[in-house]
Amino acid sequence: MEQVESKARDEKKRAELEIRKAKKEVKDRMESMKSIEYFWGMGYITVILFAIIQNGAFQNDFIDFFSIPFTWYVRFCEWLIYPTYDNGFNQKIAYTGGEAWVIRFLAIVAVLFILVIVMVMIVETIKQYKKMWNEISQMFLIGSLSGIAVLRDVIRGYLPVNLILLFVFVNMGIMLLRMYLRKKLDYM
Repeated sequence: MEQVESKARDEKKRAELEIRKAKKEVKDRMESMKSIEYFWGMGYITVILFAIIQNGAFQNDFIDFFSIPFTWYVRFCEWLIYPTYDNGFNQKIAYTGGEAWVIRFLAIVAVLFILVIVMVMIVETIKQYKKMWNEISQMFLIGSLSGIAVLRDVIRGYLPVNLILLFVFVNMGIMLLRMYLRKKLDYM
């Protein structure tokens, strides 16, 4: 009886050892597959980014993406120095001395308020994006990048829109749709 019990304990230990070995092997294979998947995914994204970067339309959009806000900033600074308004007949009329200082102060406060609101919106959007990041998000991110890389000239032919902004709007729209579906259907 003791021999049977001892043999049963030995078989149980051996089975547990085999199960641990199998689990470790599965875990190692999964890690290996994830690293290979990550490598090829990064390679694919790199190829897409190089395809996008070599396009002249994208290069112009990239320059415009940063130069237009800078141009607006320069115009605003010039306007702060010489505040004027349009009288409706395409004539620039300068504000009077005291009025100009009030307008300058209000303009600076309004711009700072808008910048704070935009920064808060961007931070909250990034937080939401991080919460919802998964394989579906990666698929749409890569898909939208690929679509822009392949169809950039066609898109520019029909939509005179900055491709960088289009990419941002497409991905934001997908996230908003996923948030809506999550609330509506209680999944995703």
